[in-house]
Amino acid sequence: MRQKMNVRKEALRLLRTAEQKDAYLSRLLDGALQSSPLSERDRALLAALVFGVTEKRVTLDYCIDALCSTHEPPGARMRMILRLGAYQLLFLDRIPPHAAVAETVALGKSPGERAFLNGLLRTMARKLSFADTLPRDSAQSPAAARIAAVAPLPKDPAALKSVLYALSPKVIRLFEDNLGDRAEDALLALAAPPPTTICVNTLRLDAHTALERLAQAGIPAKRCPDAPRSILILQTIAYASIEAALGAGNFFVQDEASQLAVTALAPRAGETGADVCACPGSKSFHAALLMENTGRIFSSDIHESKLSLIQSGAEKLGIGCLDICAHDARTARPELCGKCDFVICDVPCSGLGVLAKKPDIRHRCASLPEKLAPIGYAILCAAAEYLRPGGRLLYSTCTLTKIENEDNYHKFLQTHAGFAPLDFEAGGVRSRGGCATLLPNGTRDGFFFGLIVRGE
Repeated sequence: MRQKMNVRKEALRLLRTAEQKDAYLSRLLDGALQSSPLSERDRALLAALVFGVTEKRVTLDYCIDALCSTHEPPGARMRMILRLGAYQLLFLDRIPPHAAVAETVALGKSPGERAFLNGLLRTMARKLSFADTLPRDSAQSPAAARIAAVAPLPKDPAALKSVLYALSPKVIRLFEDNLGDRAEDALLALAAPPPTTICVNTLRLDAHTALERLAQAGIPAKRCPDAPRSILILQTIAYASIEAALGAGNFFVQDEASQLAVTALAPRAGETGADVCACPGSKSFHAALLMENTGRIFSSDIHESKLSLIQSGAEKLGIGCLDICAHDARTARPELCGKCDFVICDVPCSGLGVLAKKPDIRHRCASLPEKLAPIGYAILCAAAEYLRPGGRLLYSTCTLTKIENEDNYHKFLQTHAGFAPLDFEAGGVRSRGGCATLLPNGTRDGFFFGLIVRGE
């Protein structure tokens, strides 16, 4: 019991720190887990709580505010405690309601706080319990039905989408403005648990053998048909468990969409390449596999503190063809100009395509496209200088806005003589005018990529 209580206390601490300091939750959680005495089960619960509360914040606040309509609005700390309790009741079936209520109530500092928490959360638990006894409208999703049991769903379409998808109306509009009638499909996919996809290190292991080892370890998985080195893990499972099954250094995490982009670029053995925004290194690693660990890849990132991720990853995988350094990709490195057969240019973006994996950015991303698009364009222009005649450049993002994607891609081609779009077919993905947008579909991220070739 004491350890379970510590899980909630630690979750509250991390969530409050992220809120007060506007810090990235994943970094805070990684730091906490490194020194955590918790069991693997409770470590998983801690991660589920902090990411889940962050992801569902809009929905949780809607339900909390409905139940608090006759009370003084809760302060910041009490609201976060309520979010923790409400998330367990609404979205974590494996935790008994009485345990979720009792352990959340214990986070209150005073008898008055604990009484308030107990009253509100028990009311929510009763409403949910009663709703579970009623027949469900077949047209309504299970999640929507549980939300509706606590608070009447908004009649306004925009407000309703905001509650159901746990996104601000501004972010909903970003999807609708950029994707039109495809927005709903993307939002539904991003509301599902995020997929985990690995890239098999074919320097040491083939994908067929990797699948067999996963099956032997009881880890359900399947090949991704469009990416030959890609395996989709079919349940939420700790990285350590995958590593125990496959062996350290025999794989790395890389989404199928990202793998398809590198495959389309087609790095070849003996070539010279550059990856200008390389951290954490997956695209550099994948390119090295395609090059059979020959040639040279100049992998750089603006954050010197993150370079160790690339270095340690390469060493673990047995990849020796990377030249790693810190560099601001908005300016070209003179020593590389005109020297590269290929360039990977995966630029900073608003991240709409990976909201399921990075829940904290869903509360930051509404204002990012206009800020980040010029940065992405500056990086593209600088990176293009590295290409020798006939060289290929991959421009990619994990977002879905035109201003960051197609607009930058076409603007570059219109303003830079001697460069042209390079059509491609990678797996089942075909480009249109040299680029393609992949929507999130439950098995891969939302992603944009385009190829550019420098004339001979």
